[in-house]
Amino acid sequence: MSFAANYLKRIYVKRTPEANKTIHVLSSAFKAEFSWHNMRTLQECREACGGQGLKTENRVGHLKSEHDVQSTFEGDNNVLMQQVSKAIIAEYVAAQRRKKPFKGLGLEHMNDPSPVIPPHLTSTILRSNQFQTAIFCLRERDLLIRFAAEVSQHQTRGESKEYAFILSYQLAEDLARAFTEKAILQTVIETEMTLSDGPLKMGCLNISLIK
Repeated sequence: MSFAANYLKRIYVKRTPEANKTIHVLSSAFKAEFSWHNMRTLQECREACGGQGLKTENRVGHLKSEHDVQSTFEGDNNVLMQQVSKAIIAEYVAAQRRKKPFKGLGLEHMNDPSPVIPPHLTSTILRSNQFQTAIFCLRERDLLIRFAAEVSQHQTRGESKEYAFILSYQLAEDLARAFTEKAILQTVIETEMTLSDGPLKMGCLNISLIK
């Protein structure tokens, strides 16, 4: 996730008016995902320590109380994820209405045919950047189409757009998570591509496989 955080810092430092929307969407997505990840990690540590998990010497309890507030600080994570999904579906609807290719927010893959997963998966395929990117794009594509269809269905029944989003909140959050995790993966792959063969590059590869 540090690759994603550093990427966001770089585009913020070199920001242009055109990049403001991307920065807002990515910062909302990363803030929610990173703070949730912190809490999941600390919970794993607490459970690994058994009954001593909250003992002062282990510092887990102190860190949990410190990081728990991040879930709502500077914006509730669930609300931030809804903002992300609204931005994505707005791009989807605009592209459909204009009948022009997708451009921005990493949705360019929607201009291509849906990725096809090979029937036989080998270790070489699983380790390839192309396959990893394809399955994350496929997940985002599926959730985006389903989310747009569900919102449209609610609107057809007479619901307002805002209430239709609320009724579809679960799909909205799933879509935002898919978008976020794909964006994180892409920053890992982009970093890996800049490295020469060696332990550091292998470390990036292992991170992408874990993700």
